[in-house]
Amino acid sequence: MSDKNGNASASVNVIIFAKNSNVKIIKKQGYEEEIKYGKIENSIRRAAEDSGVMTKIEVAIHLNSKEKIDSRELSDLIHLALLRKSIERPEYAKVATSHLLGEIYKEVFGSPKGVATTSDIAEAYERNELINPSIFLISLIPHILNSDFDRRLSYNALRLFTNGNYALRRPDGRLAETPAMAAARVAAAVARSPGWARRYYEFIAQLKFVPASPFWFNALTRREMFASCFTLEVEDCLSSLTHPGRHCIYDALTYSGIIQQLGGGVGYDFSLLRPEGDVVRGSAGVASGPVSFMKLFDSNVEVIKQGGKRRGAQMGTLHVWHPDVEKFIKAKSGSLKDVQLQNFNISVFVDDTFMEKALGIDSDPSYPLINPRVFLEKTGRKPVEYIDIREMPVKEATWGSVDARKLFNEIVESAWDSGDPGIISKANLNASNPLLYADVEAGGYKFKYVWRAVNPCAETVQNPFEVCNLAHIVLPKFVSECRHGGFEEKLEKCVDWRGLAETARLGTRFLDDAIDKSATGIPLVDEINRATRKNGLGIMGLAEALLKLGVPYASWEAVEFINRIMAWIYVNALDESAELARERGPFKFFDVSDYAKGIIPVLKYQDHVWGRWRRVREALPPELREAGDRLMNITMETRRWLDGMARRFGIPTLAELAEKVKGGVRNSVVLSVAPTGRTSILAGTTSGIEPIFALAFIRNVTVGTLVEYYEPGIELLKGLGLWNEDVRKVVEETGMLKDAPVPEDVKRLLATAMEIGWLWHVLMQASAQQWVDQSISKTINMPATASRDDVYWAFALAWALGVKGITVYRDKSKA
Repeated sequence: MSDKNGNASASVNVIIFAKNSNVKIIKKQGYEEEIKYGKIENSIRRAAEDSGVMTKIEVAIHLNSKEKIDSRELSDLIHLALLRKSIERPEYAKVATSHLLGEIYKEVFGSPKGVATTSDIAEAYERNELINPSIFLISLIPHILNSDFDRRLSYNALRLFTNGNYALRRPDGRLAETPAMAAARVAAAVARSPGWARRYYEFIAQLKFVPASPFWFNALTRREMFASCFTLEVEDCLSSLTHPGRHCIYDALTYSGIIQQLGGGVGYDFSLLRPEGDVVRGSAGVASGPVSFMKLFDSNVEVIKQGGKRRGAQMGTLHVWHPDVEKFIKAKSGSLKDVQLQNFNISVFVDDTFMEKALGIDSDPSYPLINPRVFLEKTGRKPVEYIDIREMPVKEATWGSVDARKLFNEIVESAWDSGDPGIISKANLNASNPLLYADVEAGGYKFKYVWRAVNPCAETVQNPFEVCNLAHIVLPKFVSECRHGGFEEKLEKCVDWRGLAETARLGTRFLDDAIDKSATGIPLVDEINRATRKNGLGIMGLAEALLKLGVPYASWEAVEFINRIMAWIYVNALDESAELARERGPFKFFDVSDYAKGIIPVLKYQDHVWGRWRRVREALPPELREAGDRLMNITMETRRWLDGMARRFGIPTLAELAEKVKGGVRNSVVLSVAPTGRTSILAGTTSGIEPIFALAFIRNVTVGTLVEYYEPGIELLKGLGLWNEDVRKVVEETGMLKDAPVPEDVKRLLATAMEIGWLWHVLMQASAQQWVDQSISKTINMPATASRDDVYWAFALAWALGVKGITVYRDKSKA
C-alpha cells in the first residue's frame, strides 16, 4: 500500500465490536465526539510507519456495552489488541510501543511526531512549573534531539513514564516530558558540570546504567531527594517532647512519613523497645511490646504513598535475644498470615552464638533473653551495639532463656508457612563494616558504629539514620551472544570488561555527586548521609547475561561468573572512590576506618566467612559441605584472577589497592545489589541477580489481561526451531518448559525461579556477596512441595557461607 505521495505505507484494518452503534469518545480536553474508524486507523498506520512496520495490520477492539469511552482507555484497548497478537506477529508489539510513544509526544509537544527542534524541548521545559531551571539541563537539549532513547524502550518501559510516574506532569495532570527529557533531567540534576551531565545522560540513554526510582521521581523538582534506602532509630520512649535528645517511637513515625512521601523505603529495628508485660514507670500499666507498636507503623504507611507514586515499603527487625522474639516470629504466619503487618517485611537478627547453638555446633542449646530497658539502665550501652551476645554483660538484664534449636525451628516453620520472617546474620553483616565499633558523631548524634538495621529489601546495611543511594549497571549490555566454546573462552571473548569497568567508575561518581544534591529536610539524616557517603551501585540482568553466554543459572559456571563480575565491579568502584577522595577529600570518618589501615572490607569479610566455615562446616550434610568448599575455592581463585586483570587493564592489584586506600576513599561503602523491580522494566531485562521469573505470565492491565512472554527465551526457542503450538501451550499454562517437548539442555538453560533448586539460589547469592560490601536483595524461591527441612538447611547454609540476609518464598505460601 502507498500513501498519496506514492510512499510505501502500512495497511491497517480496524474492527470494533460494540453493542451500541454510537459510542462516544471523551477527549482529553473534556468534549465528546463519535468514534471515527479513520482516525483510529490513521493513528495505527502512523505508529507502524514510525516503527518501520509496513505489513498488513488487523486489529479487533472490543468495547462491549460501553456508551462512552475515555480516549486514554481507547488507546489502551488498541494496545491490548496489538500486544495479544504479538506472539505470532512480533511486529505488532513494535506498533503498540510506537503508538504509545506517539501519545506521549502528542501530550508533551502537541504532535505525535515528537520533537522537531530545540525550541520544542525548551518550551516544554518552560511550561513545566515543577522543574527548577538548570543550565546543565538546557545544555543537554541537542543530545536529547540526537538520542534514540525513547525508541530503545519497550512498551512496558514507556508505561513507567505514562503510568509509573517516572515522568513529571504539569499542574493539569498532563505529561510534561518525554522519557529522553526525563533522563536528561536526572543527569543534569546530579552532575557537577555540563561535561559530566552529558556523560551521565549518554550512559542512561544507552541503557548501560539506570539510576533508582527516586532519581526519576524527584530530580530537578523542588524536593530533590535521591536516596532509596533509610533506617531509623526507635528508642524506648514515646516522644522526644518528653525525652529530649532521644529518638522515640513517634519521632520515627514522623520521619518515616516524610521519607515515604519522598519515595524512600524505611527499615527499623524494634529491639530497643521493652518487652510486653514490662513495667512502665510513672504509671500502673505495663508495656505492650514491639509487635504492638509495629502496628502503628503499619497503619502509618497504609495512608502514605511513596512520593505520591507507589505504596510505602518497610522492614521491621528484632534481635533474637529479645524476650518477645517468639511473638515477632509468628506475627505474619498461621492465623495472622495475610492479615497483620501487611506493609512490613520482617526479619530476625541472629548472632553466631545463636546459630551455633541452633545447629548443634555448641552442644548447650540454652540461649539467654535480654530485656533492653534493663540492659541500658545497668550498662549505659544499647544492647543492639554488640555483634554477639557473648560480648555482652548479660547477667543483670537476663529475662530467662530459650532453647535455640527450638526457636530456630519456629523461625523455619513460620518462614515455610508464610515467607516471613527472614533471617539476618549480624556477624556476616558487619564483617565488611569499615567503621565497626568506631565512636562517631554527626548532627549531634553520638553513636558506636555498628550495622544494626537494614532497608525494606535488605540490600543496604546501616546504622540508624543512614541513607543509601542506588543505581544499577545493566549487565547484558556488556555481554555478547556467545553460546559456544569453553567457559574461559566465553569470558575472554564475550564480556566487555573494559566497558564494565568504565561504567562502574561512572556509577561511583554519579552516586557520590548525588549525595551532595539530595536532601530529605530531616537535618540529622542529611548530615549522616554526607558523613558516611554510602554508595549502592549494583547490577541487573544477570539471568539474561547468562542466557547470552549459554550458561544455565543453576551451574557452577554461573556461580563463578557472578563471583568474577562482582569482584571486577567492586575493585573498579573502590579505586574510583579513592580517586574521588584525592579530588574532593575522604568521607568524614575515614581516619578511624579500616581503609586508613590499608584493609579492604570485602577481603576482611572473606577471611571472616571462610575462617568460620572451617570450624562449622561439619554441622552440615556432606553435599552442602562440598558446595561450600567449592565456593571458597572459587572466591580464592577470583582473587588471583583479579590481580591478572589488574595488570592487563592498568588498575591496582588487590595489594596495591590496599595501599592506595590508605590515602583516602570518598565513600564508606560502594556496592549494593537491589531487587531492581521498576528499573529492570525500564532497562528491559531480568531483575537484580534473580533467575528468569517465568517464560510467560498473566499481566493485569487497565483494560483486561495479557499473556506476557520472556522475549529472549522465546526468541531462543524460535532460533532453535523449538517454538511450536505444543511448546507454546505448556509455556502459557505453566510459565516454564518442565513438561514441554524440548531437549533437557534447553530446559536447563531456560529454567525459571521455581524450577531451580534452593541450593543454587543460595550459592548464587553467597557468591555475589563475597565482593559486595553492603548486601544483596534476593529471594530463595521454593516450590509449594518444599519441606521444612529445605528451609532449615537453606537458612543454615546461607549463614555459614556468609549471606547477610536471606528470605525464602515457598510457592503459594502467601495469598
